[in-house]
Amino acid sequence: MRRAHLFPAAMLLALAVVPLMAPMAGTASDLDTVHVTASRTGPLTNALPVGAVVLTAEDIRRMPVRSLADVLDSVSGVRASRLYGLGDSASTIDLMGFGATATQNTLVLLNGRRLNDIDMASVDFSAIPLAAIERIEILPGSGAVLYGSGASGGAINIVTRERYDDSLGVELGGGSFNTRSGHLWGTLGDDQTSALLSLGALNTDGYRDNNALRQRNAFADLRHREERSTWYLSVQADREELGLPGARLINPGTGLNEFRDDPRGAQTPNDYAEREGVTVMPGAALELGQQVTLHLDTSVRRKWQTFFQDGFGSLSYGETEIRGYSVNPRLQGQLDLGPVQTRWTLGADYQDSDYQADRAVSQAAFPDPNERVTAGQRQKGYYLFLSSALTERLTATAGARQEQVSQRFDTVSSPAERREDDLEMYEGGLVFSPLDHFSLFANAARTARVATLDEVVSVFAGSIDPLRPQTGDVYTSGMRWHDGRQRSMLTYWYARFDDEIIYDPITFSNTNLDDRTRRRGVTLNSRWRLDEGLWMTFNATLQNAQFADGPFSNNQIPDVPRRSGYLQIDWEALPWLTFSGAQRYVGSRFYSEDNANASQRQPSYRWTDLSATARHRNTYLRATVHNLQDRRVSDRGFFFNDGTNEVFGTYPLPGRYYLVSLGMEF
Repeated sequence: MRRAHLFPAAMLLALAVVPLMAPMAGTASDLDTVHVTASRTGPLTNALPVGAVVLTAEDIRRMPVRSLADVLDSVSGVRASRLYGLGDSASTIDLMGFGATATQNTLVLLNGRRLNDIDMASVDFSAIPLAAIERIEILPGSGAVLYGSGASGGAINIVTRERYDDSLGVELGGGSFNTRSGHLWGTLGDDQTSALLSLGALNTDGYRDNNALRQRNAFADLRHREERSTWYLSVQADREELGLPGARLINPGTGLNEFRDDPRGAQTPNDYAEREGVTVMPGAALELGQQVTLHLDTSVRRKWQTFFQDGFGSLSYGETEIRGYSVNPRLQGQLDLGPVQTRWTLGADYQDSDYQADRAVSQAAFPDPNERVTAGQRQKGYYLFLSSALTERLTATAGARQEQVSQRFDTVSSPAERREDDLEMYEGGLVFSPLDHFSLFANAARTARVATLDEVVSVFAGSIDPLRPQTGDVYTSGMRWHDGRQRSMLTYWYARFDDEIIYDPITFSNTNLDDRTRRRGVTLNSRWRLDEGLWMTFNATLQNAQFADGPFSNNQIPDVPRRSGYLQIDWEALPWLTFSGAQRYVGSRFYSEDNANASQRQPSYRWTDLSATARHRNTYLRATVHNLQDRRVSDRGFFFNDGTNEVFGTYPLPGRYYLVSLGMEF
């Protein structure tokens, strides 16, 4: 497989569709009512019967965060797990407590189009600049009808801005671990056309040995409006080179504790991974009548990955390429039947992806690899979603989706196999608003997901084991309330899953659980304006993810904390000076692969970030300190038995570190 230099090509495409531009106009600060509009449901204005959380551009601007994964980690019910801590590299997002399989069970979308690939790789959040985001819609326990397979825990939709003003911005940064970053963005806009171009770069040696990170990303967004139509194009490109230091080992039987004694060391000093990808997403919205709009969305995606693992065995070097495209037409409209007003969405999705993975003893062995896997996946889905205002105070929603998924697998070592699956997803709910600023909601949903290609094929063994689809029933209920000074959401969920797809540490393969799993929990998301220039955000999660039946009945699902929380204080001390402080709490959880809950837990931790921003005319200076207390913590860890002792592996996050950035906006 020959490497394709996708990033330069994407840069040229971005520059071609977005001329030179210039700075971002600020958005007003408020705590007004947030109108929730999942992209495929139209302007429902708080009619969704789920605990939907919306983060606005202003909310994001105030956070002492480094990346999009940090932004999502601030929301109750959402957990971001990091292997290395700088940038968004290898970050996973977990909705509703799936632990190690979070990426496969949380659907991430950009303007309603899926970013999850057909392998197990996490979404590259670094390729989406925070400056381009209008809002982020988080739909716990919902999204399967609208978006299809993979929304077992829910969906996260990142929505870019509808309109840009003329602006230009540049930011340069640096800090601990020889970190250097740069960001250049420009926007332009008038009544008809608006566009953004963003270029970013990050170089850092990383906290650990063999943990250097080099990221490059480009993002372009173009919109053009006519009297009865809107045309849009987004281009996303990213390139990443990352050293892989491996886990720090803890062996209580021998007294070994690398996590405590040498957290910055590397178990695998020569391993590395590289990734390069480009996504092009054109689309159009055409008004067919006074109350009907046709949306034509498409996307083309190509991703190339390589890795090297020293001492792994006979297959230590690998290359993977994924190519795919999707076509997503839908009709949206409004139907008035007497006093009942119904908004409806009728749509279809078609996605076609091809996958090729080659493995060899070394890079020099190419183009004659020892093992080759070719695979493909085709998805066809049809759906209908309705939202009806039955009265002034009562709204009902209902939807259904039928999806057919075809997968094919072929390796050198095993005969080719195919699998065909028909999936059914549906949901329905109610929103009752007895008061103008208070609502009660309840929703029931049926979800499904098929196994990713990496879960089916063992490249190193050359074996193929097609898996049954995972299905789930998800129930959510709660309340939301708001006034001029605060907005809050309290959500309870209960879910049960059949044929859940997990990794079996005994057979070293992925498998369907014969026994049911269940998850339940409660989340609080709230934001308060305490005084003029003083805001507080308080979010908390209490959850329980368990094996419901079988040999592990009532055991906790590993890698899922029962308690977590987030507290943030924002203070505008002077018109030109603002401070922000945030503390995250992550509770203890069992190490991955300890389904028997027989060993020690990975400890809980607290993590504090502080930032200060000073502005003078068009110039700003921002300084942040992360992990203020210099705690030794880890998001991810695993367990195994070496035949004599229990051994734990963990991935230390950085100790205290500092970042400073200087920027100008025009």
